[in-house]
Amino acid sequence: MSLPLPASHDLSSRLSSSLPLPPFVPQHCTSTSSPSEGIISLTITLPQTSLYSFRPWPLLIGGYGIGNDLDVAFGGPPRRPIMIRIHNALVSCKGIDEGGVISDETFWSSLPDPPTIESIVKEVVNLFERGSEEDAAFARAKYGTGETFRSSRIKDQLLKNDFDVKEHISREVAENLCSGSKGSEGRPSWLDEPSPGVFTFPLFPPNLCDLFLESLDAFESTDLPRRRPNTMNNFGLILNEIGMEGLAQKILEDVVSPLSRILFSKEVFTESLDHTHTFTVEYEPDKDAGLDMHHDASEVTLNVCLGRDFKGGGLRFCGEFGSADYRKSRLCVEHERGRAVLHLGRIRHAAADIEQGKRVNLIMWARSSAFRAAAAYGHVQPDGYPREKEGEVVDR
Repeated sequence: MSLPLPASHDLSSRLSSSLPLPPFVPQHCTSTSSPSEGIISLTITLPQTSLYSFRPWPLLIGGYGIGNDLDVAFGGPPRRPIMIRIHNALVSCKGIDEGGVISDETFWSSLPDPPTIESIVKEVVNLFERGSEEDAAFARAKYGTGETFRSSRIKDQLLKNDFDVKEHISREVAENLCSGSKGSEGRPSWLDEPSPGVFTFPLFPPNLCDLFLESLDAFESTDLPRRRPNTMNNFGLILNEIGMEGLAQKILEDVVSPLSRILFSKEVFTESLDHTHTFTVEYEPDKDAGLDMHHDASEVTLNVCLGRDFKGGGLRFCGEFGSADYRKSRLCVEHERGRAVLHLGRIRHAAADIEQGKRVNLIMWARSSAFRAAAAYGHVQPDGYPREKEGEVVDR
């Protein structure tokens, strides 16, 4: 589904054109910049009395507000005039969603019309001030874990803020993403599509796989607190909670987002993938041997095999959630070290049981705040609807 969206966002352009800000506006900003047209990057330092003063908070202002583009496209008024996000930082605070997007209704009703950068920063500070001790303690603990791990591994390239993803991924992928070069059928020549909507390609060279495994092993050897990646896997780590949130965001922005715009161009969310749940999973015969059929809590999923020695345990695919062939087996993709699989999150899939050895995979659930908010408000049907009658051939 494609929407007739405007080419630019007037409010974002007006606000970004006001930079640089006068030195007295606003008082809680320690830095401001405009990394791209219509986007304002701020760093907010909260008062020492704030529950959230344990770190500086990166803030991005610019672009369509949550659901705003979809509201306008469907003939409705914009609920929120501009996108405001706590960027690339794990935050737990009422009124801020899992992607760091400001979603609190009182926040928006308190802004003048039109809002200014000063008024936005003031209300963001007020939002943090209304946060609970429990939420602040959770965010502080997660931030502390990542910072402690970073300080113990000062030479770990994956934990450095200036790590360049495109310099380390497969050269042919990096060059094609930078140049926009495509194969004869209108998509990158290094890309395979073994089944409709399922794509595979070389992404991580062996040395990058080694860097990941070394970092993961180092964290597992500590006594730092950790949560397991989801309700389905018992072994693995969440990248955003071990100091790698910046790396996950770069993989989204440099690889997953541009590829999704090419491969899933008919999907409404491809222009607005903005946050992720990124984690690793581990499979061994006597632990988590495999994973039953499911679909992901994502718009797009990236799955990269990091390796170790293993046999078996391919990735099995069925149809899309809500379609007639939802439970019909399509194919099994065998994992190869460094090779990625990219697919819509709503495609049903499973990890077949590993036969021997151990395999580690990096998985990114890429999500769109605008799409999810619009779906929640009923403007866009959730993944897989309207449902079709499922076929007779089932996956098991």
